[in-house]
Amino acid sequence: MNEGEVVAIIGPSGSGKTTLLRTVNFLNPADSGAISVDGYKVDAGKHKHREALRLRKKTGMVFQGYNLFKNRTVLQNVTEGLIKVQKKPKAEAEEIAIRLLTQVRMDEKLHSYPSQLSGGQQQRVGICRALAASPKVVLLDEPTSALDPELVGEILDIIKEIAKTGITMLIVTHEIAFAREIANRVVFMKDGVIVEQGQAKEVLEHPKNQETKNFLKALLPERSIEYVI
Repeated sequence: MNEGEVVAIIGPSGSGKTTLLRTVNFLNPADSGAISVDGYKVDAGKHKHREALRLRKKTGMVFQGYNLFKNRTVLQNVTEGLIKVQKKPKAEAEEIAIRLLTQVRMDEKLHSYPSQLSGGQQQRVGICRALAASPKVVLLDEPTSALDPELVGEILDIIKEIAKTGITMLIVTHEIAFAREIANRVVFMKDGVIVEQGQAKEVLEHPKNQETKNFLKALLPERSIEYVI
């Protein structure tokens, strides 16, 4: 990936999209090969724990299920990593957190707990937590999959706004229209293998691989499928 690029990973369920995403920050270490983020390279097959941690600090992760600390407030969920991992003073951490939470319209919920929030609100907090440490790459794993349909749009809009800031993003998504709008490149996976990748418009509108064509045709039955045949 190039700096500032947005790459969307698409494919059927069980195709390895999330596993691929999680290998980038060693949440699911690969058996072999190397991972490089911001010029720091780690051997997946024979790395030391501290090397994986150093690389992980260069990424921010947004999970499907939010993964917020249930016994922490909204503000504490965002400041936790800043204080305990980055060793920032509490006042500085809170300043960063409040600025981010205000941007996603969560400043009135600073002292609420996750159980008091909707799914969309929890995901907004998760996005702020990922951004708080100023990561080089933001990893988003199906950020709307756990949301009620009426909440999907607001989260997608927030992600679009973040993308405009020029941050590098790797997104696993099943929202094809969203991928077409936001991504520079698209990767299509099936059965744990990258089947096709390229510029978003080319892959989504003029796919070359038959597996990609079949996948898009199944997702977009109401459209003319000429562009995928």
